[in-house]
Amino acid sequence: MGDSGAMIVRAEDYSHLSERGRSLVARFRGRIVELASEDRPASLLEVGCGQGWLTKELAAGMPEARIAGIDIREDAVEFARGLVPGVGFSVAPGEELPFEDGSFDIIVCSEVLEHVDDPSVVLAEMDRVGTGHLVVSVPHEPWFWGANLARGKYLRTFGNCPGHIHHWTKSGLTRLLRGRYEQVTVEGSFPWLLADVRR
Repeated sequence: MGDSGAMIVRAEDYSHLSERGRSLVARFRGRIVELASEDRPASLLEVGCGQGWLTKELAAGMPEARIAGIDIREDAVEFARGLVPGVGFSVAPGEELPFEDGSFDIIVCSEVLEHVDDPSVVLAEMDRVGTGHLVVSVPHEPWFWGANLARGKYLRTFGNCPGHIHHWTKSGLTRLLRGRYEQVTVEGSFPWLLADVRR
């Protein structure tokens, strides 16, 4: 607690990483923005926006678009509101998105599907509120584990981050998405996978 009595919230902006790690994050996020802005969407939803660091880059890359973000963590959403004031943020789970059908031209879902009980339920909700274009990213296993081990993180769980209940390979993510979408392109941005999918 500071003098004002406000709780200090640690910024989850990857600033604690090495220069190489920050470079990987910048390349990864830059590619997400490229894919999301390719068709110049008028509206975008980020599912699992966390503190809004990626949202900030999406908003900068698409200044004309109406952008919204949701996350289940109230403290993260409060932080995001201060970081990107022009964006409409809400507290909500990916399984129950508080929007009308077809509300968004594109949906970005970055580093979420490894955390949720049933990824297909979240995908179905994103399908409902979107118009069929999605950009999805997940940690690329086993490379993500290896990168954690190399920097001495999560040694007791062999590099697996707490809260990761699904572990995605390129073929596994492709299979999941091809069960729902006609066009699926999956690429790597070490140590993540990026998928551009369309109905």
